[in-house]
Amino acid sequence: MTDFKINNYELQQEAKRLAQECFDAECFGDDPNENLWQTCDGHEWSIYTYKALMLCAECDTSEGESYLEGLYMQHNSLGEHACAVAFATLYCAAMDALADIEDEARQYV
Repeated sequence: MTDFKINNYELQQEAKRLAQECFDAECFGDDPNENLWQTCDGHEWSIYTYKALMLCAECDTSEGESYLEGLYMQHNSLGEHACAVAFATLYCAAMDALADIEDEARQYV
């Protein structure tokens, strides 16, 4: 088995790291929102079923679940659903972190 562990703190820290990377990439003309979507969509927590299930079991996924409700997605398996919830939870947390970074940057301009 693996020694992968996750909790809300680790989720928030990873979301902040991803948001900062995408914000920094904006300096080169890239859209940070699009970069964040792609980064979260390809993140190991979103694509590996075991890690997605662990995230769903150990973290608050309510924001991610709410996000998915508006998309009306169909899932063929528990693993597929877990990966979608993990993606949406990470993406929502990263979008919140990106908004905080952008607000902070505006204050210092």
